[in-house]
Amino acid sequence: MTAAVRSRNALILNISVAHLFVCIKLIALLFLLSTNTGRAQEFDMKKELKRLSILDTFPGNPGFTNVQAMNYCKSLVTMAKDEFDYYRMVYDVIWQSINAGYIDTALVWMDKIPRDQWERAREFDYSYDYEMIRGLCYLRMGEQQNCQLNHNEYSCFFPLKQEAWHLNPTGSEKAIEMYTRVLSRNPEQYTARWLLNLAYMTLGRYPADVPPQYLINFDKFPQDRTIPYWNNIADELGVNTLTFYGGTVVEDLNEDGFLDIFTTSGALYHNVTLYYSNGKNGYRDATDKADLTGITGGGNVTHADYNNDGFIDLYILRGGWLGKIAGKLHPNSLLKNNGDGTFTDVTYETGLLGYYPSHSAGWADYDNDGWLDLFVANEDGYSQLFHNNKGVFTDVNLATGVNVAEFVKGSFWGDYNKDGLMDLYISIIGKENHLYRNNGPNAQGQFTFTNVAKEAGVTGPIISFPTFFFDYDNDGWQDLLCTSYPGDIFNQSIQFYKDTAAVEYSRLYHNNGDGTFTDVAKEFNLHRSIEAMGLNFGDIDNDGFIDFYVGSGYPSPDALMPNLLFRNDSGKQFLEVADAGFGHLQKGHGIGFGDLDNDGDQDIYASMGGFIHGDQFWNILLENPGNTNNWITLDLEGVTTNRSAIGAEITIFASDGTKSRQICRVVNPGGSFGSSSLQQEIGIGNFTQIDKIEVYWPTSKKKQTFTNVAINKVYKIIENSDQLKEIVRKKIVLAGESVGHQHDH
Repeated sequence: MTAAVRSRNALILNISVAHLFVCIKLIALLFLLSTNTGRAQEFDMKKELKRLSILDTFPGNPGFTNVQAMNYCKSLVTMAKDEFDYYRMVYDVIWQSINAGYIDTALVWMDKIPRDQWERAREFDYSYDYEMIRGLCYLRMGEQQNCQLNHNEYSCFFPLKQEAWHLNPTGSEKAIEMYTRVLSRNPEQYTARWLLNLAYMTLGRYPADVPPQYLINFDKFPQDRTIPYWNNIADELGVNTLTFYGGTVVEDLNEDGFLDIFTTSGALYHNVTLYYSNGKNGYRDATDKADLTGITGGGNVTHADYNNDGFIDLYILRGGWLGKIAGKLHPNSLLKNNGDGTFTDVTYETGLLGYYPSHSAGWADYDNDGWLDLFVANEDGYSQLFHNNKGVFTDVNLATGVNVAEFVKGSFWGDYNKDGLMDLYISIIGKENHLYRNNGPNAQGQFTFTNVAKEAGVTGPIISFPTFFFDYDNDGWQDLLCTSYPGDIFNQSIQFYKDTAAVEYSRLYHNNGDGTFTDVAKEFNLHRSIEAMGLNFGDIDNDGFIDFYVGSGYPSPDALMPNLLFRNDSGKQFLEVADAGFGHLQKGHGIGFGDLDNDGDQDIYASMGGFIHGDQFWNILLENPGNTNNWITLDLEGVTTNRSAIGAEITIFASDGTKSRQICRVVNPGGSFGSSSLQQEIGIGNFTQIDKIEVYWPTSKKKQTFTNVAINKVYKIIENSDQLKEIVRKKIVLAGESVGHQHDH
């Protein structure tokens, strides 16, 4: 069994002693879920979430209930049948205590098992390594005492600056001692090598004091140090929400000309949070005034105008990783934007209510009728494709052939073959991925899809998570990125020492323009494991080439690895951006790109909390320090095509008098874990003029052409108008007086 499979199995049900209790709980859960049906006017999502949160307990939920798990395991110890049973139960207490963040408790219980028993257990199973577990305890203890209790804007950003070095060195010093012992008897323990290097870094002693034989050269992969530092200003602005793993939307939700922030947290006892821009220097927490108090949970979120009323709505995904038991306690939500600053849950009325664990969803008008349809990637063997019947949805999963009975983790729409119809790529854990080609309508008028992943050459990686289509080389054809997810820090470390077939690498598929793709990951420096959970794309330097940001990690307390920013070097290679403020060591999830201060470049808001209780952390807002490149922002509005203009294609022809180039974009909310502004914020590099802009609208099949367009401005483009409308946006400075105290919630 591979480490990734072991990790997944342990995640879904991570202590064996609870099996019987799970079965009993499942019976009770199914009974209670059966009581939630009723007439639409009787259904209230807030009441439903409150009801479900009471049921959402350990051992059904292995993620956010680690404190319950720790106490439950303690209660079982007294019932041990023999010495072996006792030690096994104590180990469960130790591990759940670490997951819960109760490090002192874990250390106390470790001493209840004699050292000779630890040695015997390690021979039986390498996970019972006394020094490894104790080293992890000390490392996380140091994090609690320093990164959390003495948190600042530099905390946990890799490579650690002096401002982030631990003031209390005890935890990291003891961790170094433990990991050094491990490596003295097993130099091939690459997890210990990785965590040893991090421990030295927290003390400001990397690389000088790391034993040479264990030193990791974090510059092994091609680096770019030309990007200036992006400051984390979330703390200053009061948008540093403390979350478990969660989603992010960056969008103008109240139509005032400023991008807002919506963020979720996976636990059902965590309320969603809405930050409206104050139009001056920051944000106000508008959660309560937006009538969102009581809307809880959400591992991911995406957005679009589903009912074509001109206001952006929100779709919340819940229950990811929780399996068929706890996952059914986390229904998804559709929040309708009422246009007055408030939202209403309309999940039941629109036909979207379901009780499936979900992590990914995507909006697209697959039949070009002008209304956005929705694919929901469920994880319990039944994903759903919903057809939008002018604001009410019907599940057409079986009728269309998009019948995915797999553990789906990522999904993304794109017209890969340029036939004017949106196709669907699906990332699956443990099996080949699917590419569903949109066949258009059959003789009965029913749109159907065919899985052509093998013919197209895009079945890998086998263990994958987030994914997206994008045109990385601006040739007009949608390319494809699918990231690997081995779920093992051992493999994350070993690739810095040697290339190994044991690591499954990510795939960058170049679109050949003939219905097939070629994997060019190795040539583009992406032939590596990057452990992506969050994933989204944007243009950080306005050079006109799409970059992408990875929220890395996996649900384990030892998965301390930096998030990664990859800069697109003129469509020829991707370079890892080091030392620029992107490498947060906490668990990265929902990532949103958007020009939050209306200065012409994209900023980033990201969720940093993790799956287990001990991995709660504060979200970050990375402010773009700016550049000298030019730009244009286009706000598209569909009339015959869907109002959000999702699927509309933009081609910009820029020049400087001597040379020219084209820049291609497709309107969508970005990667499959995180949701970016739908307005297209497009860099044009050092080109000084835009000769022509072409916009293709997929429903009307209309192509608009605008010539001699001024740069560094914002324009509105409406499908039925041949005139560009300049929009004057007020530029603001996200600094100075903190507005984080202006809370309605």
